[in-house]
Amino acid sequence: MNKIKLRLAVNSDIPAIMSLFSDTVRSINSKDYTAEQIDVWSDTTGTERTWEHRINEQYFIVAESEGTESITGFSSIARNGYLDFMYVHKDQQRKGVASALLAEVERRATQQKNPEIFSHVSKTAKGFFLKRGYVHREDLIDKAGDTGVVFINALMVKVLR
Repeated sequence: MNKIKLRLAVNSDIPAIMSLFSDTVRSINSKDYTAEQIDVWSDTTGTERTWEHRINEQYFIVAESEGTESITGFSSIARNGYLDFMYVHKDQQRKGVASALLAEVERRATQQKNPEIFSHVSKTAKGFFLKRGYVHREDLIDKAGDTGVVFINALMVKVLR
């Protein structure tokens, strides 16, 4: 297993974050979603300004794995305990990157005194969260902007003690 280093995201990471987001959706999530959903989802990366806002407003971390030259994953949590992002590079799946990111996000949530962590989780990621003590509260209908494309996501919650 590669050694994984976590650090706070900085604005110069934004192009790599945007690319990783789109590539991961297209290659990993495509097994659970229609081509139309994947096209809409992967194109919702937003602008660099949008990502800059996320980096500045949330606890936003990136992972770098030994032997790679770029970011291998990223995650973020808002002040209210909402886990906004959890993405891992398509070539780094099942290598501990998501587990390391989630452990750090959970540490931060505890530090922020959040009573729980909650997230809108894709079909692809639901099993990962279930194995780590998250509970599926309900299915949510999320619409992708004004495209009319609908996603059914799981509201996953982990109560912190």
